[in-house]
Amino acid sequence: MGKQNRQDVHSASGHQLYWGDIHNHNAVGYAKGSLGRTIEIAREHLDFFAFTGHAYWHDMPIMPGDRHMVWVNGSKVHSAHWDKTRKMVEEANDEGFVSMIGYEWHSSTYGDFCLIFPKDQPNLYLPDNVKDLFDFARNENALAIPHHVGYKLGWRGANWSVFDPSVTPVVEIFSEHGCTETDRSHIPMILHSNGGCAYSNSLEYNLKKGLRFGFVASTDDHFGYPGAYGEGLVAIWSDGLSKESIFEAIRNRRTYAVTGDRIMVDFMINGNPMGSELPASDKRDVTIDVVGEDAVQVVELIKNGKIVHRAYPDELSHERTTDFKEAKCRIQYGWGPWAALDLARTCNWDMDIEILGGRLKKVERCFQAGPYEETLRDKLTWIDDRHLHLESFTSRKNAYLENPTKSIILSLEGDASTRIKVKLTKPHSVERTVTLEQLVGDNDITFTDVFTSESFVMHRLVFPFEYEVHTEWTDTSKDLNPGDWYYVRVRELNGQMAWSSPIWVG
Repeated sequence: MGKQNRQDVHSASGHQLYWGDIHNHNAVGYAKGSLGRTIEIAREHLDFFAFTGHAYWHDMPIMPGDRHMVWVNGSKVHSAHWDKTRKMVEEANDEGFVSMIGYEWHSSTYGDFCLIFPKDQPNLYLPDNVKDLFDFARNENALAIPHHVGYKLGWRGANWSVFDPSVTPVVEIFSEHGCTETDRSHIPMILHSNGGCAYSNSLEYNLKKGLRFGFVASTDDHFGYPGAYGEGLVAIWSDGLSKESIFEAIRNRRTYAVTGDRIMVDFMINGNPMGSELPASDKRDVTIDVVGEDAVQVVELIKNGKIVHRAYPDELSHERTTDFKEAKCRIQYGWGPWAALDLARTCNWDMDIEILGGRLKKVERCFQAGPYEETLRDKLTWIDDRHLHLESFTSRKNAYLENPTKSIILSLEGDASTRIKVKLTKPHSVERTVTLEQLVGDNDITFTDVFTSESFVMHRLVFPFEYEVHTEWTDTSKDLNPGDWYYVRVRELNGQMAWSSPIWVG
């Protein structure tokens, strides 16, 4: 299917929205999956990606049981594969997809950085200090984007004393490690051995110190699955889809971060987009537009670390109507035996979806990485605007956050009598048809076989009065100071989140 049903989305400033992953791994390093598989997956559902293999850790500690050799050997694999990696990444570029070369440089002392290059890079430069790394990045017009910055200093958290906006215009706020916005984030850092988020290393703390940087997210996925749902994506507002325009957008911080759902966030102050640095002014008119992929719980405007304005979908001026011309339905599938039953398995799915008496406008994939299977793919085929075919696989084993489900989100146009027909041939032959009217008041759950078998859910419809927010607000406080910074945080009812890059005034 690729992205053939892609819909262009433009901001109020005239830029176009693109989605990518600029931090991910595979077996070219110490993770899993071939580079060919990685590129195939990225091309299927992203607009751009950078492959950032594990390259070097200059001050690696000796670990119990020689576990540090995982990194040592992974770096050797990465170096040996560099020329082939460059060739494969460059050949992946085409008119509708941008592929960039990069690598990850680790440091206990200075934190981890993903170097991303605007063109092919023959030189795999692996210095022992961050100054030389930054000098190299600057000379090559490359980006050095810090990762999991919230870990404690000395434990691969960021060393903010060396922060250099000339090579680091943006910072990773979210990945599979968790969220580094603050130590009190809704999404804690609990999956790795580096401990929790140190407030003094968080983004909020360092914005308060006067540093200026935008926000991105990317997966850091280790199953060779760039764009894996729930692990982080970066959105950019760009003039076009090319390496040059992507770098221009990132350098100007027209970027925002999401956890999984592709939430549209357009944020402006005095007509200037996210990432802007504005001259000092007592006039601060804020405009925020949000379009979720599920019901939006709240949109928050943060100023200097404090929430100063909240907006909700039900505050929209238009009437709360069940407009079936703008409905969204999430079809979620998976589950199966819970872990205590010790019946771990990979379940293959073959699903036909038909829209009867209506049409499909768009479909979004929510495919997580696990379980790793080199030969298996999540493949969604857009047959026409009434018919989809899905081949996929789910499992509890090695699933991110032990979530054994995947989803697709249908954007629909129809009426109350429009029907969604789901027909399975795998894991078992099952057929289920429901009307949109039925999905207003209740969701629909279908089991594929006897108890402990996998199931799928057609979720309740969401409508514009639930997933859209437009709000305007003027900062009329007496506390207006040079250097004030503002950003937007969005949370959907399903827990998915988004963070805009800040705007500074003065």
